[in-house]
Amino acid sequence: MGSIASPPCPISPSSYPSLTREQAGHLRHFHNLAAQLDGSWHHMGSQEPLQEFLDAYRYQLATMAYAVGVSHYHRQPLLRSVYKPLMRRLIHKMLCRDVWAYWFNTSLGGVRTDPSRTSLRTPWADPIVRENIMYSGHLLLMVSLYAMLFDDDEFEKEGSIVFNWDPLFFGLGPEKFTYDTASLEKAILKEMERNGYVGVCCEPNMVFVVCNQFPMIAMRYNDIRHSTNTIPTLLPKYQDAWKAKGGMVRSNGLFPDAWLEVQDHVLSASDPGWTAWASAFMNTRNSSLIRELYPKQAEGYLTTINGET
Repeated sequence: MGSIASPPCPISPSSYPSLTREQAGHLRHFHNLAAQLDGSWHHMGSQEPLQEFLDAYRYQLATMAYAVGVSHYHRQPLLRSVYKPLMRRLIHKMLCRDVWAYWFNTSLGGVRTDPSRTSLRTPWADPIVRENIMYSGHLLLMVSLYAMLFDDDEFEKEGSIVFNWDPLFFGLGPEKFTYDTASLEKAILKEMERNGYVGVCCEPNMVFVVCNQFPMIAMRYNDIRHSTNTIPTLLPKYQDAWKAKGGMVRSNGLFPDAWLEVQDHVLSASDPGWTAWASAFMNTRNSSLIRELYPKQAEGYLTTINGET
């Protein structure tokens, strides 16, 4: 009995661009880092031992998650078996106490971020409830991106995002802070409102433009998933708040670095670093502005190192 020939496959995999060796290598590296046992952070060391600077675990994990999302959506959308577990593992690492415990000390405040301060605040461990958008904003985008890419409501379920605080030698016993995507977003919106919609503080007293872009992207995802209207309501208030502070684009063509809450003072940028970071993500909602500004922002800035330009 003769065999029946299979119809030709309408899709030719070779006609689609594949990952380069370097791109695949980055993803392999992400897998290696995310697969480490909890408490192991090999090849993820940072300049500051208390996770205070720009290479802290939270930024590394979030940036890896965004790269994973872009790779999956734009390059290999059918390959869920690789990307979903990797994204899930990065979120798991983001919830480890090693990543967010810095906030207890940071919440004390200090003169470096608030020159008027003469005493420290009473600290708190919950990394979500107030300020700290430099963590909560990234976490919201990570779990919202996970839901959007994989149509998975794991982190939308009540009590699905848990922070366990139980230091060995101080405190009055273990504490547990429980959230989900909706309550995490609600906490951020409450802080936005408290600051007159200029944004949520990262460190105490400092609202950075760049750090407030991530949660707004996440809110847009959640609007789409749940047919809500958060971002169309929030954005005009955010834009008006910055207009009242002199505008988002300053006289030097750059975005402000930050706004000091207590002093009601805008810190202007002296180089394009923060602006470039903010623009990369603000482009998702205001591409026309970002593309118009890019030629002016990308050229004409000199760097001075050790007194030499």
